[in-house]
Amino acid sequence: MDRQPKKPCKHCGLMGHFAYACYQNPKRALKALKRTQLKRSTKPINKVGKTTKQWFITRATWISEQMLEPNDDKRRHNEQRIAYQMRRVAERYARKEKALKSGYQTTDEAYYESAKLGQLLPFVIASVVDGTVLEQIQQMIQDGQPKGKSSPSEGGNLLATLIDIKRCFLKLDVQDQTLLRLRHFDNYTLQQIAGQLECAVSTADRRCNNSLRKLINLLGGQSPWQ
Repeated sequence: MDRQPKKPCKHCGLMGHFAYACYQNPKRALKALKRTQLKRSTKPINKVGKTTKQWFITRATWISEQMLEPNDDKRRHNEQRIAYQMRRVAERYARKEKALKSGYQTTDEAYYESAKLGQLLPFVIASVVDGTVLEQIQQMIQDGQPKGKSSPSEGGNLLATLIDIKRCFLKLDVQDQTLLRLRHFDNYTLQQIAGQLECAVSTADRRCNNSLRKLINLLGGQSPWQ
């Protein structure tokens, strides 16, 4: 025998159904809302997947050639390169969607370039080591080198750029800070850094580049359009 409620529903006051199944039950409405939000949240992910799939299909011949490389090391390198390019495709799509919904153009975005960052790092590290005020450093840079607008999205606000770089520099591990200081502030050569680390010159070069890349990632990452 089917169960029947003996009392009216406490939500709508009607007979014929239990309170937990009532359409006016706030818990049931909350669950339905969560299901709707979950479905909506998967749509952008599906669109990103379709975009990367289209990129993959249009390059199927080239990708097949890369994956059929007989040398294991070269094939592994090809796999990493393909995966990297697919991530860049997905990131470009996501940035276009974000710009469209936020009301700006993707050309309005700006990124920290390694060369520009390398020019500004000595001044930022000096403010950390010597306790120099960033406003004074801003005037020093404007009077000397480097000149021109800064690359970040603050529209050339050099002081904001220096503050951003300093904030992210202080977030790095001590080892990364030390490597950047040796390379960009103390002007050590790779040979001298290798001597400090007791490693090969190529290893020292790789570690310095990795530290700089970590700083760039903290600052928002490299441009996906390059």
